[in-house]
Amino acid sequence: MDTSSSSKVTVEYHDPSGVFQLISKEIAARLPLRNLIWRSPTRPLRKINSLHLEVLPDNFTKNSLRPPVPRTDSDGTTSFDIVRSGLDPRKNAAKERRHQIPGLQTSPYLKLYILRTDDKDAYKATERKKIRDWVRDNAAASSKGKSENHEAFEWMIIHVVLPDTTASTEPRWRESSRDSEELKERKQGIKLPGKSTRTVFDKLRADFNESGKNGQDRVAQIRLTRAQVTSDLLPTPAMATTIEETADEREKAWEHLMGKIKAMILTPFDIRVRQYEVDVAEQEARRAMPGFNFCTFFIYKEGLAMAFESIGLVEDTLVIYDELSLGFETVLKSMSGGQADGSATTFAPYTADIIDRIVGSNTPKTNGASVPEGNDSGSMGAFQKDYREKIVRSDISVFDFSCYLFARQNALILRIANAKSSRFGSRSAEKVDSEDLVLISEVCWRAASFIHNAARSLRQDLNSYRASQWEKQVETPLSDADIESLVSSWTYIVAGQMLHETYSPVLETLNEPGRRQSIQNGTTNGLKHPAVASLGGVSAHPHRTSSLPSRKARTSELQGRDSIQSASDSDLISPPLSPGFEAPKSTGATPGLIELVTYRGELLMMQRKMLEHIAKQRGWVSGWALMEETNRAEMEDVDLNGDIDNSSNSKDVASDGKPSDLVAWSLVPAVKSRETFNTLYERLSDQAMRLYLAATQSKRAESILGDLAILKYQQGDFNYAASYFQHVLPFYTDEGWSLMEIEALRMHAMCLKELDRKQEYVVTLLALVAKACGWRKAQSLATGRAPTFDEVANVAGVLPEALAFSKHLDNEQSNPASLYFSDIQLDREVVHFENKDGLSLRLQVRHLLDDDIQLDQIAARLVSVEDPQVEVWLMATNVKLERGLNGVKLESSTTTFGSFYLHGIALQTNKVVFVHEPPQEAGRTDPALFLYPNWHAFGAELSLAKHVQIDKARYLDVRLGSGWNAVQAVDLKFRPATAGLRLHLADATFDNIKARPDNHQQGQLSLGVLDAGSDALVRVPYSLEQAGQGIFIRMEASYTTSDGTFVFLTSAQFQTRLPLDVDVDDSFRIDKLFSNFTLRASRHTPVSITSATLSPSARYAVEEPPFLPMPLYAFEQQPARLVYKVTRKSADGCNIDQKTATLVLNLRYNLVEDSVLSNARRSLETALVGSHYEVFSRLLVPFLSQRCTRLMTSAGFEHAALLCKASLPTFDDIGWSEIIAGLPDIVRNEVADWLSDWHKHNTSNALQHDRVPSEVQCSVTIPVEVPSIDFVHSTSLDIQQEESRFTKGARILKQGQPIEALLQIRTTTNWSSKPDEGGSTEFVYDIQPDSDCWLVGGPKRGHFSAGNGSTHDVEVLLIPLKTGLYNLPHVDVHVAQNEDNAEGKQSAQPTPIVTCEGHYDSAGQVVQVVGASQTSRLFIPEPPTDARPGSRPGSPTTVKDAGG
Repeated sequence: MDTSSSSKVTVEYHDPSGVFQLISKEIAARLPLRNLIWRSPTRPLRKINSLHLEVLPDNFTKNSLRPPVPRTDSDGTTSFDIVRSGLDPRKNAAKERRHQIPGLQTSPYLKLYILRTDDKDAYKATERKKIRDWVRDNAAASSKGKSENHEAFEWMIIHVVLPDTTASTEPRWRESSRDSEELKERKQGIKLPGKSTRTVFDKLRADFNESGKNGQDRVAQIRLTRAQVTSDLLPTPAMATTIEETADEREKAWEHLMGKIKAMILTPFDIRVRQYEVDVAEQEARRAMPGFNFCTFFIYKEGLAMAFESIGLVEDTLVIYDELSLGFETVLKSMSGGQADGSATTFAPYTADIIDRIVGSNTPKTNGASVPEGNDSGSMGAFQKDYREKIVRSDISVFDFSCYLFARQNALILRIANAKSSRFGSRSAEKVDSEDLVLISEVCWRAASFIHNAARSLRQDLNSYRASQWEKQVETPLSDADIESLVSSWTYIVAGQMLHETYSPVLETLNEPGRRQSIQNGTTNGLKHPAVASLGGVSAHPHRTSSLPSRKARTSELQGRDSIQSASDSDLISPPLSPGFEAPKSTGATPGLIELVTYRGELLMMQRKMLEHIAKQRGWVSGWALMEETNRAEMEDVDLNGDIDNSSNSKDVASDGKPSDLVAWSLVPAVKSRETFNTLYERLSDQAMRLYLAATQSKRAESILGDLAILKYQQGDFNYAASYFQHVLPFYTDEGWSLMEIEALRMHAMCLKELDRKQEYVVTLLALVAKACGWRKAQSLATGRAPTFDEVANVAGVLPEALAFSKHLDNEQSNPASLYFSDIQLDREVVHFENKDGLSLRLQVRHLLDDDIQLDQIAARLVSVEDPQVEVWLMATNVKLERGLNGVKLESSTTTFGSFYLHGIALQTNKVVFVHEPPQEAGRTDPALFLYPNWHAFGAELSLAKHVQIDKARYLDVRLGSGWNAVQAVDLKFRPATAGLRLHLADATFDNIKARPDNHQQGQLSLGVLDAGSDALVRVPYSLEQAGQGIFIRMEASYTTSDGTFVFLTSAQFQTRLPLDVDVDDSFRIDKLFSNFTLRASRHTPVSITSATLSPSARYAVEEPPFLPMPLYAFEQQPARLVYKVTRKSADGCNIDQKTATLVLNLRYNLVEDSVLSNARRSLETALVGSHYEVFSRLLVPFLSQRCTRLMTSAGFEHAALLCKASLPTFDDIGWSEIIAGLPDIVRNEVADWLSDWHKHNTSNALQHDRVPSEVQCSVTIPVEVPSIDFVHSTSLDIQQEESRFTKGARILKQGQPIEALLQIRTTTNWSSKPDEGGSTEFVYDIQPDSDCWLVGGPKRGHFSAGNGSTHDVEVLLIPLKTGLYNLPHVDVHVAQNEDNAEGKQSAQPTPIVTCEGHYDSAGQVVQVVGASQTSRLFIPEPPTDARPGSRPGSPTTVKDAGG
């Protein structure tokens, strides 16, 4: 039975005249019918987009007319052929018997009577009777009622009018209407006596149309042209003149005909549907009654589905089949649960013909036709069986029933999706873009689910069949191998058929390189459809023509990627969703394409798995299955290039040891030899991999690529095997598939060795060893007994081979040491050498493998915590590592001081380097290591020069100490780290050491011999582009002794800004100058000034203050001040330059911070001298100073300056535990106790001013220039009133009384550096009184001329305005402005600049202004109650002034 889905309605025609062929082409051109609307009272409105018609002749026409003979002019049957036949159509027509169950036979929806009658006489004579007989037979059959409603139909008469006949002269359309939009058929006119105007067409409608308002018009007329009719059918001679119809009239006639056909098809369809619904309802009501048969119910309900399908309502059909599928599962569940008592539903115990359908003959055929070569469906007869007949007889097996349901559902969905396999031979076959890939992918998903379930059902079916064979005592019953082979073959066939039916031309793009991205973005324009078999399993025959791309193309696709998952394919859209979920909307993506390729990939993998099952019976294994067999054989040596012994597969082969011969015909070529099996296996794997890549299933693609890699390794194709392994190894690592990764690494290494790729070979061997070491690390952490790594994979000798082979490499190969070693730890204990400088640290390394390895060197890199540019390397050479924990002594000739962390450790042999980089903890403050030199070792210290001269270059002091070394040569390499810092090494000075003559390197000083126990000082001048900025400098001192060359590293950061800011303020007098110096701390720490001296010069003499309370403390907010009196020496006629005339201020000072730290260092050094811990002095003393600097604040130093006493941090505050951990174990606790005791006795230290350590004493020399002033004025304002009195040193003046005063201005030029020319200069005096207190009578401003030693007097009248104590009005003197300059004019001669300073001598004079009144008002408080009468308390009393 055909399980395909189609929408075809059968139309039967009765053609006694043989003219149907003349109109058949016109009818076919107007098919399929379009846009049919079905209205049902019980269902929603349905629109049928297209409906195909199958026009067939009835039995009478078949028997009466011979097959048409091809002719050049016409393919129709002539009337002469009908006459020559001599047959009686009515006698030869056999009446078909109706089937007892409706729906199993196809019946026509419409019956047509094709009429040819040339005139009315012929119609009356013969044709009318024939038509009535035909109508009687058919109309009676269609009106028998409910029993015939399953095959309800309509009938219709088509009158075919030939040209040159009498009927062709009869008009059909109104002559007045020529517009095609208004064409109407001519109505029958009034019948006149003796003359009839009725045409043949009118008589037909009058005779056979139904009367009444709702009567149907069953008659249509088609007029043919001469070009459509052969000459033998035309009357000779012509009987009349034909009325020629226009094209619009002919088209209108055909529209009427096709419209009537549509209406007459929908009418019987509606009747049939209602009848089937009644039948289904009746069967559904009997479900709970005894005797219910599901098969009968199925046939009735399927009849309704087939009615829907035939008319084109495929979605409604699919719903019915889904309901039937659910009902079938319910029946099976009830039968298996014993709940089907009383039911008449029965199924066959097994499928009798399943073996023949699966295996077939050597020449496979489907319905008698050979399957075309290259068809990948395996067998198109997988569902070719008369299932309905079996269902009617209730003799169908469960397996066949499920197959039939799936086949019908599959065909319907493919038809809805407009899949290529479901299209008819029509124009729609070319519309590729109309395919619904979402529905096609649903078919693949349903197929995968169906195959899994049906395979179990088939296995049970075959077991039941074998049980029946045992009962019948068949000689060779089915074996287990036969059953598995049949199930695998059937699965392979069905999967192939599904791949064939769900094929879409869009899939061809997957074969083109670089097209996956365009598919994901929805760009499918310009697709080409080659004729060759495309991707997706269109051909499953294991022939040599492979669908794989060329090797060059495959290599180019795989190159340049570490992993398929890391390539662009891993950045695709999300994986396909399960059916029933709406896929996410992506921009421009082709809907359903990703899902389609995913499920097609699953079907291909299903085919490959079935192929493996069949091949495994023959001892052929490929891919990772080969590795499983190898491991199952308990790690026996297996030739990977040969066949695996069948004995290892005894569990998977039949007990007799022979493979089954029951194999599908499409798989027979594939299992003939190992080569054909590998070819098909490779092709299926490649196709599935490409589909998964396109579907963003990168992990599945990686897994398949691993199978292909092992297959290539089996075949000896090491080039491609190595390429494949290279891309899948990262995937195995990410997924944690350790065993698979190990085997892949082993095979990859063998491939690389065969290809002589040395670099990659070493890398792969090291990766294999890394996995072994990782396995052993996991074993050491495991609590239970686990199989050792050697039980799974033996790597003995692999690491030595890789290390030895690495000497042939061109470049070094770096690898993480943590993958090969464990417990890598560098001890914090610093060990110094006994007879030379340097230090050593102990390194612990655990070697995990059994093989001993020889390392060329081990190097550890330490980086300073404070300055990452400072590095210390420790090394050891020729080190042998054995299994277990190894201790290695790392030595270094470089010494320094400071905290360091381990940056990395390198273990090197030949060209392989194992690098260990310990992780740095975020926010960690404790250093891992603290390095310090031996207490007798060489030392170097950087500092700024203590003595600074402002007008000269500054110096950097480098203090060198040889310690116990007899230094033969010293090289100082300076590395400034501050922009703009320049070291003038050529101007360096040396103390107790000499420079070597070979000092030619830039940035380096080469020095000579330095005896043991000697100190030297190197002073290097420097300059900065920007004054006041800090500097940072690193220095490397490389010195040579009899024991070799050693290096001492140090670095320092300084503030070049002086700790003191000095400001000077000069106040001029006629004969002297007062200089006021302000000293302020500039570094947030107090400065103790121990000495201050202003040295005189050749021109000026200096008089110091009579008493200076030294030391003076200068704070940032409270500066210190010094005042000096400067007088000009008498000029003896000698010329003194400005430099000689400059004064010099010498300050000696020390920072309180330096004093406190120096006292703390001296205290600790003194305590260490003579103790057992003096050897740690180079560690403890600098560490104490460093931590005190960090912990003590500026506020603490201010308190120390004020109290002359500083508090020291405690033991815990210093953090001694950080460095004590780096001391030998034997003295750690002792040193901690000793330091704790020292802190108890040294909680503070006193600042002694009389004993300042020399290392903290600083000095600064500041040149002080006396400014040159051209004129100095001394101004005084004296009151001339003699009778005024004084009170407390202040003159008493009366308010409002005018007072005469004398303004005296004296002038000198002695403070000018210009020569005295004896001239005079005009000045302006300006009296500036307080307007609220004083009133000046006369001018306040006046001009006067003055020269050296001149005096100018001005009388001034002053009037005090307010009582109180007030200063005299201020007087200002300045140079008079030139009148031209005042008016903005420019003079021809430039005006010389004249400077002047003035001192107002009367600035400190104060006067007492009193009122001039003679009476005063007094207020007497209220007297007591016994006061004398007559007086009023609180009344003022006036007292006469006695002097008034």
